[in-house]
Formats: sequence, C-alpha cells, structure tokens
Amino acid sequence: MTSHQAVETVDLRSFDPFGAHVASIYQYLEHARESEPIFYSEPLQAWCVTRYDDIKKIASDPSTFSSSNSFPRPTGLPAEAQEAADFIFSNTIVTIGDPPRHTLVRRILHEGFKPGTIARFEPDIRKIITKHVELLPLRGSFDLAGEFAHTIPLEVGMYVTGFPLSENDNLRGWMADQVAFFAGTAWLNERQLIEHGRNYAEAIVYLRELVRLRRAEPRDDLISIMTRRDEQGEMLTDDEVAAQTMGLIAAGWENTSNAITNIVRALLEDPDRWERFVRGEVDIDQIIAEGVRYDTSVPGLFRTVAEDATVGSFTFRRGDRILLFYASANHDKNHFASPEEFQLDRPNAKKHLAFGHGIHNCIGAALAKLELSLVLALLKDRYPRLRLADASAPPRYRKISQHRGQETLEVVAE
Repeated sequence: MTSHQAVETVDLRSFDPFGAHVASIYQYLEHARESEPIFYSEPLQAWCVTRYDDIKKIASDPSTFSSSNSFPRPTGLPAEAQEAADFIFSNTIVTIGDPPRHTLVRRILHEGFKPGTIARFEPDIRKIITKHVELLPLRGSFDLAGEFAHTIPLEVGMYVTGFPLSENDNLRGWMADQVAFFAGTAWLNERQLIEHGRNYAEAIVYLRELVRLRRAEPRDDLISIMTRRDEQGEMLTDDEVAAQTMGLIAAGWENTSNAITNIVRALLEDPDRWERFVRGEVDIDQIIAEGVRYDTSVPGLFRTVAEDATVGSFTFRRGDRILLFYASANHDKNHFASPEEFQLDRPNAKKHLAFGHGIHNCIGAALAKLELSLVLALLKDRYPRLRLADASAPPRYRKISQHRGQETLEVVAE
C-alpha cells in the first residue's frame, strides 16, 4: 500500500511526523504501539501517545490534559509580530482553549453545526462542488489534489462562515501568516516575523469590521450565528468571533482537502474498490469512515499536562507536552483487525478517532462529512472509470504542521 511506506530502521527519539517521516508515519507508530506506546520525540519536544485506550482516556480529561498551551505562545517577538501572535493565542479558543471559556465558544458554535443548519447549507455546497467537478476534464490525466481537492473546502468554508469570496487571495495569505505564528516563529528571522505581523494586522482590521457588520445586519452564516447571545445571555467578543472565523476556515480547508485526496487514493490503489463504489455496493458513509481511519489527515493534536498524572504504567509530570496520535489509535490492532488494510466492509470503522474525542472533538465533523459525501458521489458519477496515473509511485506528502496531505494526486479518466 503506497500510502503506508515501509521503513528499515526505527528511532523513535528522532521521529518527526510532520517533516522527515511524514511518508512513513504509520510504521513508526506501529513500532511504538508494540514496544514503547508512550515515547519522547526530540523534534516534537513532546511525549507521543499511540494506543487507542490511552488516547481516549487523556482526551476525556481536559482538566488534567490542557489544550490552552498546546502550542507554545510566542514571546519576545518584534512589536508587529507580537501583536498578531497575542491576538491569535488570546482568542482561538475552540482549538486551543479550556473551560469555562471554551464551553461558551463550543455552545455558540454548536448552533452553526446543528443538522438543520447544515441542511440549509447543503444545496449551495452542492452547487460549489458541482461547479468544480465540471471544471475537471472528462477524459485524460489531471491532478485531483491541485486542480480540485485543495480548492473546494476553502470555498465551502468561506461560504458557510460568510467570508466574502472576493477575499480568497487575501485569506490564503492571512492563513499562511497564522500558521507561521502557530508553528514557525522559531525558524523565522526578524524581517520575516515583521512581514507576517504586518500582513496579519490587515486580517485583524478586516475581520473586526466584518464582525461589526454582521452584528448590525445578521445573515444566514456562521459569523452571524457567532455574534448572537446564547440561551444564558452570554456572547463572544468581536475578537473571539474574528479568530474563530479564521480558525474554522483554516481547519476545514486543510483537513477536508487532505481527506479527499487520501480517500480517493485509497479507493484507487485497488481498482476493485472504485468499481464496487461505482456499482453502488458500498455506502458512502462507510467509505468516509474507513477512509479517515485508514489515513488520518490530522495525525495528532497537542496537550499540556496540568498536574502529575498516570496513564497505564507511565507517569506524566506537570508541564509535560504530549501529542495524542489519533492516526495511531486508528491503527491499533486491539480495536481494528488488520488495521493496515483499507477494508470497505470493516464493521467498526465508525469507531475511529479521526475527528478527535472529548470536548475538543472536531466541531465541523458533520460539515466535513457532508463535503466528502458530495465530492465522492459527484466524482463517481462523472468518472466511473478512474485510475491512478502511476499506481507504483508512492505519494508525496506536504510537510506542514499537524496535517498529512498529498502534494499531488495524478489520476486518469477513461
């Protein structure tokens, strides 16, 4: 299986799943589950947790295993960069926050992801995806990642949140700036930090004005929903709404685009899988569940230990940084038989942890699954005979913090 490449030697201390070892992540994690289920990675500066039960236990205990410091907050930056970093780390609560403020944010965001709300969005999301499917060539070769998968989730995210599509190019740049502050300040020089800070300052100004407009004249979008008071009369600040907007679009863009390419590749690695799908022998929901289990687009998320705690036979110390490897949990043979195989009929595929677990499970999971189901259905109808351009070529993965996605996915329509 090309997406699960073999490795000759395993040195867990040097394990870098978002860099040098992105292509061989599953072999490293398999070795860890068997020999050292909780190990320390020098590149990550974190303890890595690899077994399903341990991960669920930790994710279920947010008071002991905090998300608020899951990314170290940058300090001592040039003024322009520090202002941007402070805005991001003070307000991106749904992903890097803890109760009680996280509870309020989740409660308000939940209104935007209820089944009825998602159902209202479905017709327009279908139109967006259909438009991009019809832009692909009917015959011949094309890059499904670059020409399709990397575009759709961004446009859908902008539509659902209410972010104007005319700002597509600016938004891409601002999200790149945000990623730099989350994961890359230590590798940036002063000039680069100042440039990212100045660019992101434009995003802050734009977002604050957009939120102000939605408070004054609400629409049927997530930004408007986030400006409302909840049933207890509480509400988010303008900056919290602005930050959640950026976070939701960025997370949905990366996670869903990578899931599209990972699932389609898995289906095409064995031509019989695509043929069974085309013939209607496999339910799309089952394909999605097994697809995100088999190759998880967010391999793991960080936590910080708030107080000494023992998991299994291992004791974490207060202040330890840990990484919950959901991708490893999804390949734990104690829960999934022959986990390295992509099985269309796997009976317990929906027990995967690809969307996380506990209070920080992916709030946009229903939207992501809707997008994936529409994408797969429309691709199946347009391309009953689709194959990989080179089935023997291993995938090339982008090296990007906390995500696992392919640079390209060359396919041929016949």
